[in-house]
Amino acid sequence: MSVTIEIPLNHFDSFVGRCDPASDDYAVLKTGVIIRRPKADHFERVVEIRCTIEEARELLNAAAFFYPDVLPYIQDALATALDS
Repeated sequence: MSVTIEIPLNHFDSFVGRCDPASDDYAVLKTGVIIRRPKADHFERVVEIRCTIEEARELLNAAAFFYPDVLPYIQDALATALDS
């Protein structure tokens, strides 16, 4: 089963910057694609990461340690995937 995680670009950049470039988490994050989404009177830029549930759980663990601000985005994506 796959998970689609959407993280605002500014949070994504900070999270990636704190991950070890040799880690699996970093590799999964770098597969993300930047998308622009209309929001009210402007566009919001988010990074869309498609991964497995196991990879998403690993990202959740890494986020708890390195950058807790992205936890809600990963938790929401996991909850959505598991409810399907």
